[in-house]
Amino acid sequence: MSGHVTSYIALAKEDLAVAKKLIAGHPRHAAFNIEQAAEKLLKAVLTAEGIRFPTSHHQLGALAALLPEEHLWRADLMAFDDFTSYATAVRYPRPGGGMPHDPEDADLRAGWAEVSALVDEIEDWCKDRP
Repeated sequence: MSGHVTSYIALAKEDLAVAKKLIAGHPRHAAFNIEQAAEKLLKAVLTAEGIRFPTSHHQLGALAALLPEEHLWRADLMAFDDFTSYATAVRYPRPGGGMPHDPEDADLRAGWAEVSALVDEIEDWCKDRP
């Protein structure tokens, strides 16, 4: 497993650990960390496959769409597109200046669980890559 892949996975695990601690008290920050973990897992798989992607690209569905349709992880990673809005919509003032709404606790917990469930499987898959 390349150093980049290893680092993406390690950073995703850190983001998930931070998100778990923040869900109850700082839901917007937890949401951002969930999005970041999902993005890093996506980039780990793309890197392991040798698929180039723009480093400034943060649309999770578009990143997952770079994988071939028959790819083992494509469907799971396409589902991460649900977290794309967590990168910005919950972190900046709304149009007109109002505070963004806090994401629902149940949504954050489900998102955290969804991304967490794939970390070890993707890490093992990456380790088995030639």
